[in-house]
Amino acid sequence: MKLLKAGTALFLCCCMLGASAQDGFAYQAGGPISQSAPQSVQESAEQLQQLVAPIALYPDALVAQILAAATYPTEIVEAQKWVQLHRDWTGDKLAKEVDKQSWDPSVKALAQFRVVLDNMNQNLAWTSELGDAYINQPQDVKQAIQTMRQRAQQAGNLKHGSGNRYEQWTDDCYSTSES
Repeated sequence: MKLLKAGTALFLCCCMLGASAQDGFAYQAGGPISQSAPQSVQESAEQLQQLVAPIALYPDALVAQILAAATYPTEIVEAQKWVQLHRDWTGDKLAKEVDKQSWDPSVKALAQFRVVLDNMNQNLAWTSELGDAYINQPQDVKQAIQTMRQRAQQAGNLKHGSGNRYEQWTDDCYSTSES
């Protein structure tokens, strides 16, 4: 009797499995399923200007690292935790130890700028949005930075002689000015 019940149960399980497999196979036989990447949302010029405002007045070399690192928000979190664990390390010691990590070079570079790394970690939604914008609209992001710098200069907040170098991005040409 036990054998009959076990056999019946096994038979019913196989029937159920076979029925669901047929549906699954029929679905697959209908043709390849194309999984396209989700469409990226294009940010307006005003949205991009708001997005880059916190970093627009940083020197170009730092802005470049921030933009690239923003495309790796998970690594930003890891780096921030790691830097907190090794907060006594600075300079060459920090650079040497950071270099051993598997992070993107832009994230490694931000370890020397702990305040920036901390800000990016604390504002992960902003960091992710900045990274997405940079991936999807790199020229528009660069233009937004230039616009914010021009506004700052017009308002008197970006003065010549401060020693920072800023580049004017225009298509494929770059012009550098001291501020």
